[in-house]
Amino acid sequence: MKFSILHICDYAAAYKGGFISSLEYLRKDLEKDGIGQVYLFPHRALSTKAAEWIEELRADGATVYIQTESFFKNILLLKKIVKEHNVKKIFRHFNDLYIDIIAHIFCPTIPVVRFFHCAYTASGISHIIRKFIYRNDVFVGVSRTVVEKAMQRFSDREIMSLENAINLERFSHTDPFEKQDKVSCLTMGYNCKVKGVDLTFEAFKRIREKHDALLYVVVASHKEELDEEIKKHFGKKPDWLVVLPPTENIGTYYHNTDIILSPSRSEGALPFAVFEAMYCGSLAVVSDIPQQMTDKVSSIRYFKSEDIDDYERVLSKAIGDVTKPETENERLAAKEEIVKNYSMQVWSDKFKALI
Repeated sequence: MKFSILHICDYAAAYKGGFISSLEYLRKDLEKDGIGQVYLFPHRALSTKAAEWIEELRADGATVYIQTESFFKNILLLKKIVKEHNVKKIFRHFNDLYIDIIAHIFCPTIPVVRFFHCAYTASGISHIIRKFIYRNDVFVGVSRTVVEKAMQRFSDREIMSLENAINLERFSHTDPFEKQDKVSCLTMGYNCKVKGVDLTFEAFKRIREKHDALLYVVVASHKEELDEEIKKHFGKKPDWLVVLPPTENIGTYYHNTDIILSPSRSEGALPFAVFEAMYCGSLAVVSDIPQQMTDKVSSIRYFKSEDIDDYERVLSKAIGDVTKPETENERLAAKEEIVKNYSMQVWSDKFKALI
């Protein structure tokens, strides 16, 4: 290899998701140009399900390191990685102040590209320290709203925008799924208040008076919170509400969904579940918060955030449109727009310009 780039990722989620999938696509794309890619993940990844996909990365040829629990051992580890792999640039993902300090002090000559994956919220002394450490970094935000939030705190800095990619290939991997003969809607159910699950429940109470629709709720965490929300709105779970567990093969759910719902009150960045489901053929009903507004996919159906009447109106129309022949053109157009704007190769080409 000519040289390598290092991704320092404060990421230990249960699944690789779009983030790791994008970096893996980039790794293989860079190898064609003789450029290596190295990962450094947090120590906590060893005690979560992240350990499973990290081993998969290694088995596929990726070079992966895990931080230790010791600040001083991490100094030695980072210096070893930089030397052994001839690292010429560091890419920082998510927030880990300790490793930022180490990289700043002990790798001062290596340029850093810092990705903002969600709204920047540091304040007080934490912000002052970060502002000093970040002063020579290149800034990149993964959505328009993330960039805008970062610019509020770093008003003297230029912040580039590089929206995340979608691993379109992964949606072809599906598990058996028994779809009922009803219009099916799907929403994400963790963090009920933020994701607007209560809004969906209230809208569905009304929708069910006119449409025999089914609601799928995917819950990856905070299931107790979802159970409480169900009890609050319905007493007991109605037959038309199905709680689904998280799955790596999320295409299983998307391919069996007629309408994706995203009534979020707030988001850190553009929620790609909407685009993913639309790529698989779903219509989309989405709240009009700034983080979800886009002009790159023209057929998203927006409703006024937290307005139950408007939510019901837009959702009712979408349910009625599901089986209309002309709606197929809407689905095909959405799929083309998603490929054009959010495919891995489009993202990889833009990313390589940062190296």
